[in-house]
Amino acid sequence: MIYFKQYGEMRTGTNYLKRLIELNFNSVSVLGSVLGWKHGMYDLNNAPDDTHSHEEWVKGKTKQGTVYSVDGHKLPYTPSELNAIIPKLKYLINIKNPHAFVVSYKKFRLPNKKLHKTVRLNLCERYNSKYGKGLEFMKLKQNSCMFVPYETMLMNYTHVLFNIEQKYRLTRVKDKYADELSPVNASTDHGLLIDRKKSFNKEYYLDRLYLNELTRDHISIIDDNIDSALVDEIYRVGL
Repeated sequence: MIYFKQYGEMRTGTNYLKRLIELNFNSVSVLGSVLGWKHGMYDLNNAPDDTHSHEEWVKGKTKQGTVYSVDGHKLPYTPSELNAIIPKLKYLINIKNPHAFVVSYKKFRLPNKKLHKTVRLNLCERYNSKYGKGLEFMKLKQNSCMFVPYETMLMNYTHVLFNIEQKYRLTRVKDKYADELSPVNASTDHGLLIDRKKSFNKEYYLDRLYLNELTRDHISIIDDNIDSALVDEIYRVGL
């Protein structure tokens, strides 16, 4: 069994990537909120000694021999099983265009609030901090870590799967890759389904239509505060 520890900001396609990998490859498991919260990316803080935070997570989430997820569900792993997985982990880090991230985050987390300047600045700072740590981590773990751009998954998911297959020497379930027909309908770490009945239009992101939902001032704030060199480097080394 090959275990992937997954990271990535909210709304960056983490559920879609998890489903794609688990649908198409044998003997794989993608851990989103096991061994650290996938959206927090805080266990990248103390790289290169990254295993310490994973082990601390197991210790902190174990009660009377049972390990619980970040949202309080029992997990199908014992503490000893998780500690044995840690040294063998592979890492996947999802990333999304920063403008698209701000729009998606606003829709998902702040649907009834205005995108005030403070919120935009906080999101930019958060994006820079998390992905800065992610890039540092990837450089230390080049053989076991990979960035996966959201836009690449939408444009050509087979390219993403092929590169993951080659890098980690995975075996396919079938000759041809299968797409997840409902990308947001992913299985979580504790077996529940994340269900969203609204339709999904990938051209909204590929054609950058989300920019229509940002004012000129919004775009200017994001452009001025996002570390564009960081984003460019991550997209260059990603799939």
